[in-house]
Amino acid sequence: MTPQSGSVNYDSLRILQMGSTAYRGGVTTAITTLCRALRKEGHEVMLVSDGGDLYPLRVQGITCVVTDFFPNFFSLLRGTLAVKKAIHQFRPDVIHVHGRAPALLCYLSGRIPDWFTLHNTHFTERVGAMDFGLLRRLLSPMGRRFFVLDEKARTYLCKSMGVSPSKIEVIINGVDCDRYREPTTEERQKARARFEIKKGQTLVLFVGRLHPSKQPRAVIEAAKVAHDVSRNDLRFAIVGEGELEEQVRHDIDVAGVQDICKLYGWMDPLEAYFAADLLVMPSLYEGFGLVAVEAMATGLPVIRSRTGGADKMIIEGKTGFCCGTDIPGFIDLLMRVLSNPEQLHSMRSYARELVQTHLSSHAQARMLIRHYRAHCCVGKNF
Repeated sequence: MTPQSGSVNYDSLRILQMGSTAYRGGVTTAITTLCRALRKEGHEVMLVSDGGDLYPLRVQGITCVVTDFFPNFFSLLRGTLAVKKAIHQFRPDVIHVHGRAPALLCYLSGRIPDWFTLHNTHFTERVGAMDFGLLRRLLSPMGRRFFVLDEKARTYLCKSMGVSPSKIEVIINGVDCDRYREPTTEERQKARARFEIKKGQTLVLFVGRLHPSKQPRAVIEAAKVAHDVSRNDLRFAIVGEGELEEQVRHDIDVAGVQDICKLYGWMDPLEAYFAADLLVMPSLYEGFGLVAVEAMATGLPVIRSRTGGADKMIIEGKTGFCCGTDIPGFIDLLMRVLSNPEQLHSMRSYARELVQTHLSSHAQARMLIRHYRAHCCVGKNF
């Protein structure tokens, strides 16, 4: 059933999502996964973004509009006109933005976003000479109501941005449990062969942007410890790209662990999850840590820092383990866990079950729809 333009239909909503998808990372994954989940739930979805791989969305019937999100006058003008046109043509029941740039474009086009998701507080770091004082407070972030990923973010919005607690809802990101699934025996064997993992060896996996906040250096230092104590049964794989890529290659060479620790660059992480025995995420901070949920959905236990989302994912000794953000503490925990690698096999089913029950994109979409409908502001301007 197709809803009338500009009206709320309780069988199907017209939902405009806006956010940056030009670069690989957790936020891009969260936005595109949400769009697909909402479409699967039977709603009309449009995405306004700054690019990236949008083909999978278009195949699913999601209209994608690409425009500029860069902070200069001409891109601001182009972006505002593109958003205004998209709103006029699509006539959304709900506008949900992810980040400051799309929120500003929506505002300038004549409509305040109905919902703003704060994926992490670093989205609101100062950008530009005019980004301070009252202007910063007004535009960072902007929306009628807000989604956050945890209580820490709720506190941040209340104290730093003056948002009323009654306007904030805690909704965690979800993953597509059809795509991120347990591998068959043949798929696991094939994946382990690609990563050159032999029988009896344990593969420790890092997936993420090669950025100081993710601490990929911790994986190299752990490999060095394993090498020094002759743990010949351990292998380490780093999957990702970013500003530290050359530094990571250099550090692997300097540590002398080329035989057991390899950088694979960027790839679809699914096969890496299939091959691995343990995912590690020693980040200094995370908005939610979606990579960990993806891995767990395939049955992969996780060691991760006690940063955003950890309390929703980790049941100690069942789905994974938590550590601090200090590298020595991370390595100590990792080596203790790897002293009994058999326990990782028994944890696989617990990890998968937790994600299916509490962290799926299907569950997230259903919760969002309830909030969209409860606080719908169709067609309202300033």
